Amino acid sequence: MRISALRNMLVALSILCCSVPTGSAASTQASGDVIMVLPFENTSTHPEYNWVGESFADSLSDLLSKPGLIVVSSDERSQAYQQVGLPETMIPSRATSIKLARQAKATMIVLGTYTVTPTPEEPQDKSAKAKPARDKSSVEALVQVTARVIKVNEGRTLGTVLDGGWATQQFDFGSALTDLQKIHGELAYQILLKRDPALPYSRNQLVQEATKIPPQAFEAYVKAVQLGDRDDKRANYLKNALRLYADANGGAVYSQAAFELGRFFMLDGKWKEASEYFIKLQKKEAHYVEAAFYAGLAYSKLGDYGHALASLVPLATDMPLIGVYNNAGAVAVQAASLEKKDQDRQRLLSQGISFLERASKSSPDDSMVRFNYAYALFLSGKYEEAADQLKPVIASDPRDGQAYFIFAKSLEKIGKSEAAEAADNQARRYLGTYAKWQDEWQKSQTASKANLRMRDVLNLDDVSDFIRGKEHPIDSTAQATQDLLAKARELYQAGRDDEALPELHRVVMIEPTNADAYLMSGRINLRRGDQEAAIAALKTAIFWDPRLIDAHILLGKIFLERGDRGEAAKFAASAMSIDPNNPEAIALQRQVTMGSR
Repeated sequence: MRISALRNMLVALSILCCSVPTGSAASTQASGDVIMVLPFENTSTHPEYNWVGESFADSLSDLLSKPGLIVVSSDERSQAYQQVGLPETMIPSRATSIKLARQAKATMIVLGTYTVTPTPEEPQDKSAKAKPARDKSSVEALVQVTARVIKVNEGRTLGTVLDGGWATQQFDFGSALTDLQKIHGELAYQILLKRDPALPYSRNQLVQEATKIPPQAFEAYVKAVQLGDRDDKRANYLKNALRLYADANGGAVYSQAAFELGRFFMLDGKWKEASEYFIKLQKKEAHYVEAAFYAGLAYSKLGDYGHALASLVPLATDMPLIGVYNNAGAVAVQAASLEKKDQDRQRLLSQGISFLERASKSSPDDSMVRFNYAYALFLSGKYEEAADQLKPVIASDPRDGQAYFIFAKSLEKIGKSEAAEAADNQARRYLGTYAKWQDEWQKSQTASKANLRMRDVLNLDDVSDFIRGKEHPIDSTAQATQDLLAKARELYQAGRDDEALPELHRVVMIEPTNADAYLMSGRINLRRGDQEAAIAALKTAIFWDPRLIDAHILLGKIFLERGDRGEAAKFAASAMSIDPNNPEAIALQRQVTMGSR
């Protein structure tokens, strides 16, 4: 069955390639690959070594992060699991792994299995001269690892053409468990070399990079990240990892462990401790962007706006994202509202307005940004502009008492008394501390009690998209595929089949698993009267997307027309199982049933 499906796919692909200039397939790879490493599967009967599987995902992700190759981070991987609806503890099948990779926008995935065999302890000699039993921790275990790399768009394992066929590449390693990090380095080297034979790194360089973290510190870190976010053991493991790393490296900081400790304390609301660990990360280290963002958040929670700005302002230059702009602007405005010196107050306010204006222009529908921007404008005396910014904020949340209060005072300042009174009534209704706010306003015409609205979570999709766009500005494969499909569809609907086929060919050169391209090819060939070519293309569409109902229906119609009611009935039944309410599927089922009587 599998061989038949692959044969159909090759036939369909050859049809799409017919009479079409091949162009440069290699050009689609020039923009670089995105690689995702999944935790390896423990196939032994020793669950105490499950941490080894996570170690591959963690270590390889760092080692493979080289120019021309973008690596999906552990956080992005977690997001992909959530978006697909899978628990992170699950070891996915090959098909599900490809689905996860596509969710994370990866073009390659690394999968693997391993077996750990503990060396049996020497039996105790009961004689008087018996040697003392060895410490259990000194019993050396052996590990056997098998890994492979799958190219997502092609749906096949990395390999080479051999004797006219495709020979898949499998990476096998076996050694003592104490050499685990060395295996990481060896595997990373082999993967990179297979992808690029002109690799500018030697095996020794990769192994040295892989073994730079002391084994015990690395093991403690990996065990920590497998535990729940609030598990106290997580913090203990991470502190041990930091200590062991510092002892072996003259007091240096194990940045990954520091970041995870920062997250641990942040989730527990311990902002002081969180900030102390976040600021340990240096620029260009993994997680630096997140650490700087959350350090700024932590300092703002503590009311330390000077240190908050010191974290967020440089980050806004390096990572111009809405969440970063919003928080930097909000902190600057909050600091300005408390500043006594007029010159410093104006400087901070101008800085805050600048950040928030950029955020507002980038995301005009973001109520959080609009509120902060409106408050900044209000403090600077730009009351009409502040009121304009607050209208959509109130529209999105008619119970926002703070927004109503500032809106009312802005309207009052520009002489719109009736509207101001109506807004003030709403503020009285929804602002629990209205009396205190009103008392301050009557005394000093200020509203310093407003809470600036901070983004508590940095959107990692935005971070990764920015980094990928910066490193590979021409990497727009997904968009290119959609554009080509849209053009082909337009040409097909206009009856210009000869022009549509080359566009479909380009689609499958970029993404050989694109079921929609094969479906459209099937339609074109059917319209041309070439049933064999249509069948091959439609079966290939189903091979890549079994729930593509239109392909099932078309195949059923073709076989019905050819008098092959058995095949027609099969595709009619599959179409009905996909959507029993589809009118075309019902009609096909009726035709097949009527003809069999």
